[in-house]
Amino acid sequence: EWRVQSHIKLSRNEHYWNRDNVQIDTVFYYPLEDLNSELKRYRAGELDFTNEIPTEQYQWVRENLGDELHVEPYLSSYFYGFDITQAPFDDVRLRQALSMAVDRRVLTGIVTGMGQIPAYSLVPTGVAGYQAQSYAWSTDTDAARLAEAQRLYGQAGFSAETPLKTEIIYNTSENHKKIAVAIAAMWKDALGVETRLLNQEWKVYLQTRKNKDDWAVMRYGWSGDYNDANAFLETFRSEHAQNLTGFASAAYDGLLDQAAANQDPAQRQALLQEAERLMLTAYPIVPLYFYVSKHLVKPHVRGFQANIMDHNYSRHYAIERE
Repeated sequence: EWRVQSHIKLSRNEHYWNRDNVQIDTVFYYPLEDLNSELKRYRAGELDFTNEIPTEQYQWVRENLGDELHVEPYLSSYFYGFDITQAPFDDVRLRQALSMAVDRRVLTGIVTGMGQIPAYSLVPTGVAGYQAQSYAWSTDTDAARLAEAQRLYGQAGFSAETPLKTEIIYNTSENHKKIAVAIAAMWKDALGVETRLLNQEWKVYLQTRKNKDDWAVMRYGWSGDYNDANAFLETFRSEHAQNLTGFASAAYDGLLDQAAANQDPAQRQALLQEAERLMLTAYPIVPLYFYVSKHLVKPHVRGFQANIMDHNYSRHYAIERE
């Protein structure tokens, strides 16, 4: 049964091959656009499972419903991309300086504040058969990291007297805005960069991305279609449609080709890791954080298991009330 803007009702399929192990007879899905309404209905006992958590309520939920809150790594990366084909971002020293000037712990701990994982790579942590990579400087002290960022910024030809002036473009969203404001402030405080923020509606933003003359720094995000590092690394092939930064490397493409042809898991992982390190060293992107899935699940719901793909099937659940 489907009632538009009301609910979708599903009943257990008697013809399903494993029907004897399906324990729930009926499931209702509600198309709730307002996350605060979703939380209210959950607290009122009208929902057993939430799809999301409202950002502004996250701390309250963690403090008061912590036993029912499930926050787990999700197969998705949030990052900024540079147009590295044009000045001034054709200088890798400038790109590295801007990446190093970002305090990801502050970004995830204070600005986003919903359990996101600081990112120093493209491929998220927890991907099957892959050891996540990371910049060597990710473990440096803040003072050492910022000192190196300032040195590289100077080498690229910028200073307090002659600061970099740039623009960050992002699709309209309060969360994207908060992040852009924070990044601009970090760049200003650490390096003196003067950053203009420009939000665009989704369709305009997508059109802008296609024309490199229209942007220099842009918000990106990518979610893997399947649980494998290649789902992310493939997008930075020289001719890939999603590779809008201008990064192009025959060596990188070759490593991905070798990995695709290699049937030994350990050797394949090593090739993919080498490819990711090569791409990261070129700094076409500023990795910022890895997403997490966030659900509230009632104690009487049995069978929920968090997973990096965030695939949750009702056939695995059971309702056990006291």
